[in-house]
Amino acid sequence: MIQVKHLSHSFGRHWVLKNISFSLDKGDFLFLTGPSGAGKTTLLRVLHGSLALQRGRVLIAGFDLKTLPEKRLYQLRRQVAIVFQDFRILPDKSVRDNVALPLQVRGMISGQVQKRVRAVLRGLHLDRKAGHLCREISGGEQQRVAVARAVVTNPKVLLADEPTGNLDKKLSMQLMEVFRQFHIHGTTVVLATHSENLINSLPGAKILCLKDGSATESSWNAGEEECAY
Repeated sequence: MIQVKHLSHSFGRHWVLKNISFSLDKGDFLFLTGPSGAGKTTLLRVLHGSLALQRGRVLIAGFDLKTLPEKRLYQLRRQVAIVFQDFRILPDKSVRDNVALPLQVRGMISGQVQKRVRAVLRGLHLDRKAGHLCREISGGEQQRVAVARAVVTNPKVLLADEPTGNLDKKLSMQLMEVFRQFHIHGTTVVLATHSENLINSLPGAKILCLKDGSATESSWNAGEEECAY
């Protein structure tokens, strides 16, 4: 489902990612971790096509990012959804409308859209906020709206950049259960996090640690916000 080979990415003279290689099968769950500034967000953005591939090769959900033209990126994003750290929701639209938007863009009929949206909002404990404007709800609720909008399309690959950053432990674990259910049903999940609790909640998951732009599959050091090499 995902094959990354010798991926490198720079901003000017600074190489944020250096020769990254890993592969994931359908339904795999990968925790992407490491210290702040290690390149986690950059890697997720390359996988989503939000940053152009500079060096190396990436195959994801049947797309080759080396040869995929920009005009076909919309096809990639129908299969690969992302939860950005800054949410990117529409503040003057309701919770319901924000979550419905990607389904409406695809031309899904109204009845099916509403049914799917209601189910996702219930799963994320947002059903009572469905009619609220997003600028009127809390940061944690906005974060869950961003997750709801990503999962409502049932993507093949789900990318998440620190999705529990503004949530307390209880809500974090509830959100983690949503990601786990998608993983169980065959979605490949890549989740960037510093949370030891999240990582320990899914013992069978893979862990990829980024440090100084390089990556290694590793174990988690309990009590430390970094990977063990």
